[in-house]
Amino acid sequence: MEEQLRTLAKMQRLDDQIGSLRLLQQTLPQELNELIEHVDAATANLLASEGERAEVGRKQRSLESDIKLHGEQIKKYATQLSEIKTNKEYKALNSEISYLKDKISELESQELVLMDAEAELKKRVEQDKAELEQAEAAKRAREGELRKKIESLEAEIESIRAERNKLAHTLPPNLVKQYGNMIKNKNNCAVVYAVNGACGGCGFVIRPQIHIELQMRSKVNFCESCGRILIERFDDI
Repeated sequence: MEEQLRTLAKMQRLDDQIGSLRLLQQTLPQELNELIEHVDAATANLLASEGERAEVGRKQRSLESDIKLHGEQIKKYATQLSEIKTNKEYKALNSEISYLKDKISELESQELVLMDAEAELKKRVEQDKAELEQAEAAKRAREGELRKKIESLEAEIESIRAERNKLAHTLPPNLVKQYGNMIKNKNNCAVVYAVNGACGGCGFVIRPQIHIELQMRSKVNFCESCGRILIERFDDI
């Protein structure tokens, strides 16, 4: 009987390994997706900041074009002043020149605002580029390893499962069935150890008689609360 209990402990240890690998099958793809999403987000941020900077540049060029156009118009009107013969026409042309100068001043103020915005956007573009480079470096460093590990997990699980099933063939079928049901229904935990006089699975206090039986290892005991197989810990497992 002691050998059967030892076998059950070994099976549980293997199922613990399978459980850990199953968890990796969930977490590793998530980690990989996070790396990819980080690169995608950093790329989107860079494209957005570059787009904003390009739009500011377009507005600056439009203002510069308008300022140049108004300046040329002022020069044209200034030349015409010497040719005007009536006071009324002279005043009208001077008024138009004054308007254009005010307009140029207004456009230059707008241009200064855009220059400040362009400087800030330039900094943001550089920051976004740096973040993208970091995200791509992290992806390069981990992606291959993660994909390789993800691909190998199922084969590793199958290998451990085969080892566990080999052990199961040495046990009575009804005991294997009980073990399997508990693995399925007890959160992958069928075998637990007695810990300080209590069940290591649920904490239920073990009766003195049961404790003696656990030490004798002459029968399979089950926790009176959670129903798991209850054993004393083996030093070599």
